[in-house]
Amino acid sequence: MDHPVHRGDTMSIGLHDRSLVEDDDAQMMKVSLGCSEMGLSSHLQASKTGNTRFFTSNTHSSVVLQGFDQLRIEGLLCDVTLVAGDGDEAFPVHRAMMASSSDYFKAMFTGGMKEQDLMCIKLHGVNRIGLKKIIDFIYTAKLSLNMENLQDTLEAASFLQILPVLDFCKVFLISGVSLDNCVEVGRIANTYNLTEVDKYVNNFILKNFPSLLGTGEFVKLPFERLAFVLSSNSLKHCSELDLFKAACRWLRYEEGRMEYAAKLMRNIRFPLMSPTELINHVQTVDFMRTDNTCVNLLLEASNYQMMPYMQPVMQSERTAIRSDSTHLVTLGGVLRQQLVVSKELRLFDEKAHEWKALAPMDAPRYQHGIAVIGNFLYVVGGQSNYDTKGKTAVDTVFRYDPRYNKWIQVACLNEKRTFFHLSALKGHLYAVGGRNAAGELATVECYNPRTNEWTYVAKMNEPHYGHAGTVYGGYMYISGTFLFPVTHLYDCYLCAYNIVLKFGVGKTFLACFVVSLLCLHSNCIYLIEML
Repeated sequence: MDHPVHRGDTMSIGLHDRSLVEDDDAQMMKVSLGCSEMGLSSHLQASKTGNTRFFTSNTHSSVVLQGFDQLRIEGLLCDVTLVAGDGDEAFPVHRAMMASSSDYFKAMFTGGMKEQDLMCIKLHGVNRIGLKKIIDFIYTAKLSLNMENLQDTLEAASFLQILPVLDFCKVFLISGVSLDNCVEVGRIANTYNLTEVDKYVNNFILKNFPSLLGTGEFVKLPFERLAFVLSSNSLKHCSELDLFKAACRWLRYEEGRMEYAAKLMRNIRFPLMSPTELINHVQTVDFMRTDNTCVNLLLEASNYQMMPYMQPVMQSERTAIRSDSTHLVTLGGVLRQQLVVSKELRLFDEKAHEWKALAPMDAPRYQHGIAVIGNFLYVVGGQSNYDTKGKTAVDTVFRYDPRYNKWIQVACLNEKRTFFHLSALKGHLYAVGGRNAAGELATVECYNPRTNEWTYVAKMNEPHYGHAGTVYGGYMYISGTFLFPVTHLYDCYLCAYNIVLKFGVGKTFLACFVVSLLCLHSNCIYLIEML
């Protein structure tokens, strides 16, 4: 914040009348009357419709408000006295003013309640400071706030249902949030159910959590807010080990907090730690070895680390990378000018509007297949050299882990493939058709991450290469090829293909140099051709 509000600072807030203008009817002409015209005041406005003129004063409402305030100060025409619950100081007021500004007072004075006929009313739900702030605001439209009077004002505004004052208190709190007071502001927001303020505090802590750890305020966080922060995908710039150490520090700060240990540890993503971190820093903590829930969390992390090939199908809330956004990535392909095959992996940063380099593949790839399972990116087959006939097809398969920005090689295809289609369907990969040095392929292979194996499944009726494909509704659709203008539907349960549509002409990247692909939108599958 450019101008944080600290304890002792005062924020003065006022309601200003909007410029009152004439009725906005059609054919209405606005006429502003200035001091130079007939000597009339500049606060007057006039409009004309036919032979009728309508006049409006921009200052009348404020003049009336000032008049009522002066009557209150002089004790004139006041018809009820209000007394706060914590004292006996009397506040003479006008029933009409209070009822017009508060649904609470409107119900009290017009709803047949016993207070309707009383001349002196004691309000047990507010104290003297809060009541005075509310009355002053009703009569002046102005409010001064600081951390000393804030809670008294909030309590009175909530009890008496003075919504503008509640809004001012929210603005005051949000504008002054800092590392030194965010815990206290969060407590106030929670006490008075200030949803907007509570949300702002959460976001502030998430953005500044590393800095908050360096202050004494961190250990004062309530359990619920700390658990929310530790569970959030928006938490950045902290390793899981840092978060674990922070949680341990919070647990040991006060006696009795250890009862929250298991609940708090469920929000730490132990599977994303390295084996060294788990052994040297986590398993050495006493409650991680004695609490059953914590022991199971360690077992989950250990199993995840020991079975790297199965990780894509072992996903849980604790294995997910901490990110609240998705990104577009590109990898491999051919640089058109030099016809050089690339091995680069790049991510598009929408905020910076630029491409950022990630860890490159171990080998260049062109006409390969890509798919995602469990937020792991698979790169399958293709070729490492530019070759339109597929004679340099490969069978290697690599997997990218965005958690660590690293690649590993997994099981190879049974056949070398390029110009094929790859889909992820129900936790498996399907490599469909393609070609290699031996010719066009009708075979289909399925990869099971649990076993790290490729196995043949039902092949297509005819060889396909350069075709398009997509997954929808639990089925895989394969469209087009150079020779066979059909769309196939693959059922992974029946392991069978059916022809669902025939085209008038063959669709393939070789047919008139047209590249075709399938995409989904609004429950429909679209065939897109790119010349």
